[in-house]
Amino acid sequence: MAGVRDNPLRVPGNGHGGVGMRGFLGRSPNLFRLLYGLKREERVVGKDTRVVIEGFPRSANTFAVLAFEQAQPRKVRIAHHIHSPAQVLLASRWKIPTMVLIRRPQDAVASWVIWDGHDIAWALRYYTYFYSTVAYCKNDYLLAPFEEVTEDYGAVIRRMNEKFGTDFHPFEHTPENVREVYSRIEDLHRRRNGGNVYEVKLARPTKAKDLPKREVLRWLRAPRYGRLLSEATAVYEELLGSRKM
Repeated sequence: MAGVRDNPLRVPGNGHGGVGMRGFLGRSPNLFRLLYGLKREERVVGKDTRVVIEGFPRSANTFAVLAFEQAQPRKVRIAHHIHSPAQVLLASRWKIPTMVLIRRPQDAVASWVIWDGHDIAWALRYYTYFYSTVAYCKNDYLLAPFEEVTEDYGAVIRRMNEKFGTDFHPFEHTPENVREVYSRIEDLHRRRNGGNVYEVKLARPTKAKDLPKREVLRWLRAPRYGRLLSEATAVYEELLGSRKM
């Protein structure tokens, strides 16, 4: 498939899961705050952030943020879409209500590879690194599985309110409201792509993704990725398991 690299990225061990500078920043909240804070973006967590919604890429991040915004009667400052554990670590330090999105590693990685052409091995390493890092403060956020966010997001927000004592309005997960969120997703996509729509890159379900996803999933079953996929699956299952304890 064009744009997808299937050769493992050979990165010397550096204490950050083989994910380089991005990994260093993700486990260095103070440095992350210094560098990202200079951008003065609302999506970067700050002490005046009302809620953090963060996760590995392609784990319903865009749907979760836009649906959350749509449900609120007034604007809420949300930190989101940095895809760095440091967002979650800082939110834990500042006691900011936080939702961490999680999706099965093979599905999240396949979608990210299709969307951005990332190396499969690097994406698997980053998945394991991201969730093993945020696991350090797992009691300080609500873990929100992909299936629950995309099927009954209102219940997820209600659980968040119960956990943090907040009063955010739950999203009414009706077909009409979901279509409205999808429409906003497409509008954002058009603005970022000069009015064009690339269905394989849209942050919502499309038929155009089916074939390339099947191809990447087939690559993921290759022995060369067996250890990395096992590690990613282990951290996924550990976090889901700890949620039920």
